[in-house]
Amino acid sequence: GEGGGRMALVDDGSFATTTTLQLADGSQLNVPDVIVDEGPGRVHNPLTEHQVFSKLQRNKFFEIQPSVVYFGGFVLDNVHEQVVHVVNISSVTKRLHILQCDTPFFKVEVRKKGRVAPGMSEELRIQFVPNEWRYYYDTIRIHSDDDNLLIPLHAYPTVAPVSGPGTTSNVAQDKPLFFPPQVDLGWCQIAQTKTKHVPIACDVPVDFEFSIKVLHPHPDIQVEPHEGSVPGGGETSLAFHYTPSRMATAEMIFELSISQFGFAPVQCRVFGSSTASQLRNDTIKAITSDLKRTGKVGKDFNLQDYSRVPEVGVPKADLTVVHDESKGFKDKIEMLKATRKPGEPIKIKYAQPRQPEPETFQDGYVIPANLRPRAATQAVLNQVKGKLSYQELRKQMEESGQWVQGEEEGQDPKAKANQSIRWYEKQRMQPGAFLDIEEDYGEGQTRQICEYRYGFELRMRDEYDKAKEVKWFPAIGDDPPTKEEVEGVKQRREQRELEEAARWRERQRGVRANVIDGKKSVVHPYGGLPEHVPTFDPYMNDAWSTRKEVTERFRQEVHKLIIRQRVARRLAAVNAKLELVGRS
Repeated sequence: GEGGGRMALVDDGSFATTTTLQLADGSQLNVPDVIVDEGPGRVHNPLTEHQVFSKLQRNKFFEIQPSVVYFGGFVLDNVHEQVVHVVNISSVTKRLHILQCDTPFFKVEVRKKGRVAPGMSEELRIQFVPNEWRYYYDTIRIHSDDDNLLIPLHAYPTVAPVSGPGTTSNVAQDKPLFFPPQVDLGWCQIAQTKTKHVPIACDVPVDFEFSIKVLHPHPDIQVEPHEGSVPGGGETSLAFHYTPSRMATAEMIFELSISQFGFAPVQCRVFGSSTASQLRNDTIKAITSDLKRTGKVGKDFNLQDYSRVPEVGVPKADLTVVHDESKGFKDKIEMLKATRKPGEPIKIKYAQPRQPEPETFQDGYVIPANLRPRAATQAVLNQVKGKLSYQELRKQMEESGQWVQGEEEGQDPKAKANQSIRWYEKQRMQPGAFLDIEEDYGEGQTRQICEYRYGFELRMRDEYDKAKEVKWFPAIGDDPPTKEEVEGVKQRREQRELEEAARWRERQRGVRANVIDGKKSVVHPYGGLPEHVPTFDPYMNDAWSTRKEVTERFRQEVHKLIIRQRVARRLAAVNAKLELVGRS
């Protein structure tokens, strides 16, 4: 059937003419006159409609590394590329959608993997192709189940040169390429001015302004200008003027800032020095320069330059020796040539090293021959009267054959234990070795040597007892001494006591002093007993009690943990029952 025309609302909000058709069953069908829009229109992306992209760096599921991309410095019509990773930081597999940039200068290449597993990442390759010297900005939008992410892209020309196409430099560098981190003005005489120019070059056709802020000024160093601009494709120079006012090192620190996007100010250190010998060094340098150029020293002396090839037809110049030492050496050579017979071999006498001067012993102190070094003076001040140093003691014991091999400082515990075991076994095999230590070390030796050997044996015994606790080896005890050996030890001790008493009486006979003894009494508390009786046994060690104590503490902690877990489970069950009946 036929129908009348009417207006219908289409998807884009405009009205189109429709035709109403009458069907056989009596119903009506509205058919628009235009079914397909032939005009230009925008492609709608459902991921961008009603979506907000403002989250930076990370959300609940993903993290962007790096969060912001900088193309600092570029070359026109060349491809510059950087890589960004989108890492899945959640514990579940997630899917994401990456939207391309809006401007034609940036392009994103990604090999989409579908879903990203936990700990894995999606790699984005960002390509940038500039066509003019200006600032560029764009964004990469990432759609995910949580907040949508945004990756800002910045590209800008820089003062620092770029090494080549396809490379980029960071925004802030610790050591920028365009300016040195320190400027050395060298040496300069007092009241004279030395100037040094340091350029700031720009390889791009863009002007950049700069400014200087002096952080640590110095009156002897000046810099100019304090502000200006670097022309595009050119350079400008900073002039440093150094006028020393005293013989010292001058230092100035300033901060250089460039009107460049994301630029971090750079600190530069400028220093110069002035010494008393600078005038002399400059004069010698000038004389040396004239000497090499003219071959003359003043009016009366000539110098032959051996590094220069003599010209043909020019007679050889005579070498006039100026210094007395060189002249004496030359005369000695001529005398040896005259006295040596033809065919006689030349006698060569090598210089002998100078023998060190012997040390001096004075009042029990060792005085080195040279006291100029600080270490020698400190060694004299730290000496104890009549006591040798460790090196002197070892040297003296080695000469007398009393030094024990293996007694070195800085040994590890294992080496000390093995050394003590070997020493003990050697001593045990010798009859009577453990009877009397005074007999071995107290006869005809100095007190320091006796103390050292006595201390060495005590250390060996101590290390041997420690080794028995931690090492597995047969430890055979000492044989009990016989009655004859015990009596011999007692007799030798009594003999030494008598000799010591005789020496003491001889010393007392030479003492001329009057001593008045008065009546003195000491008050002692009646019935007082010490609270604790000390035990002087360095080898007493109850290892089993210590182990048992540690085990007992561990058992108590485990018991406490078990009780707490049981109480927590029962409280949870009671609370669940109370919630079921409506009580809490």
